This record gives sequence, C-alpha cells and structure tokens, in this order.
Amino acid sequence: MKKVVLDFNGLDSKEEIQEYLAEKMKFPFYYGRNLDALYDCLTDICEPVAIVLNMPNSREDNHLEFYLDKLYRTLKDAEQDNGNLAVFFWKNS
Repeated sequence: MKKVVLDFNGLDSKEEIQEYLAEKMKFPFYYGRNLDALYDCLTDICEPVAIVLNMPNSREDNHLEFYLDKLYRTLKDAEQDNGNLAVFFWKNS
C-alpha cells in the first residue's frame, strides 16, 4: 500500500494547498485544483493508497479553517466511495 503524508501547516492559501496536493498526490497535469477535482482524482485511484493527515495542533486563528474542514470532508467522502483509499487523521501532541 502506498502511503502519502499530508501536512498543511505553513500553507497560507487555498491555492498553496491545492498546489501541495497536486504535487504530493502526483495528480495529472490537468488536475483542476479545487475540491471537486480532488474528489474526482481520489475516486479514480486504482491502487491501495493510505493518506495520513497531520492535523495542526490549533486552528483557532487560521483563516483557512472553513476550507480545510471542507477539504477533510472531501477526503472522507472519497474514501467512502473508493475502496482503494484509506484516510487517517493524526494529531502530533
């Protein structure tokens, strides 16, 4: 099983997050860099992949909190619809 660790700490915009996802997940060049395109690419995965998300310790002042919540839901929805995908949330204490 392929393992991909995602850590959004230090990323300050939706665009940076989407570029990071495209690179880490090795999405094709035509990846649309939005949540719908993320879902589409994740549900197209044909080999077993584990995504481990390193959760920030605190997001109280993070202006991306709403977007990250939507992104996490997108990952979990894709996991539900693709048996080759496993998503784990890990919080470094």
